Amino acid sequence: MTVERAPLVMVVDDQEANVSAVGGLLARDGFDVAPCLSGKEALAGIAAELPDLLLLDMRMPGMDGFDVLEAVRADAATRELPVIFLTADHERDSLVRAFSAGAVDYVTKPFVPEELLSRVRAHTALKRARDDMQRLAQERQESLELIAHDLRNHFTNVLFSADMLASRQSDEATGKLVESIRGAADTGLLFLEAVLEQAAGEARGESVEPLPAAQVVQEAVDAHADHAREKDMRLDLQLEPGLLVRGQRLALGHVLQNLVSNAVKYAPAGTVVTVKAATHGGKARFLVLDQGPGIKDEEQGQLFRRYAKISNQPTGGEGSTGLGLSLAKQKARAMGGDLWYDPAPAGGACFTLEMPRVE
Repeated sequence: MTVERAPLVMVVDDQEANVSAVGGLLARDGFDVAPCLSGKEALAGIAAELPDLLLLDMRMPGMDGFDVLEAVRADAATRELPVIFLTADHERDSLVRAFSAGAVDYVTKPFVPEELLSRVRAHTALKRARDDMQRLAQERQESLELIAHDLRNHFTNVLFSADMLASRQSDEATGKLVESIRGAADTGLLFLEAVLEQAAGEARGESVEPLPAAQVVQEAVDAHADHAREKDMRLDLQLEPGLLVRGQRLALGHVLQNLVSNAVKYAPAGTVVTVKAATHGGKARFLVLDQGPGIKDEEQGQLFRRYAKISNQPTGGEGSTGLGLSLAKQKARAMGGDLWYDPAPAGGACFTLEMPRVE
């Protein structure tokens, strides 16, 4: 049976009496304590053994608390380390600067023992919980990688068999069957890659979280605003205030950017691209509508396949890989959503991204 070690709290103060008082209080409550009398000593101690929490005096000679916090936040290995400032009551005006710099909390001196212990317990527990979640995400990714290895082999065998069948086909019905087999296998591979990408993001700390729809849309639109201006196009945003969706920020941003990019790329110059975000039942829907030619009926079934051959061409000579929409759809599905195409009511294309809504 593994015994969990006590949380390690580093106490940094240039006054030895303060370090002794705080350290003694924490030790009696079951914490492991690393005492430090200067900022430089603290950074050296952190490099030797990463604590679970940093109790940091705001004002110290030489390297003060703000200097230490800046160094901690600048290092990827310590960026998520929770820091609580110990500050004299008359230094409250500096707290805005402290929180802006990345402090998670503060305790005023002279401190109330119960208050200090309560805050330390809360933030060390949160740190442990985050660490556990990241470890589980890493283990999940490793398990998925093992599963994915076998699944890739199966999909590859399906594709190889489809190619063999295609080389021997003698009628139109067999050809359609081969095309269907290849399409299903390609879709399965893409979905597998999207799930693995999401798991890797979670292992890096990019967890699924509540996201403000208006913000992620604005970021996606801003990324292509210059391109739209070059083509004299207007981007019209119709966003429901306060709408929250559940997803990974980077993955959701990539999907929306792809849709906005395509709308700007394929619609004629001087037209309007409309982006909407609104509640739809228990879901949230993002709609990207353009005033271009839309997608021909006979080509819509190919739209979300890799390297799909669509007759529409970019209106400004832009390039296209044929991968964007297929990857976007699989990323949406990996986050519990979906992506599809409909003709726009007034002509043009309408792509709908549906995502889980946070109520």
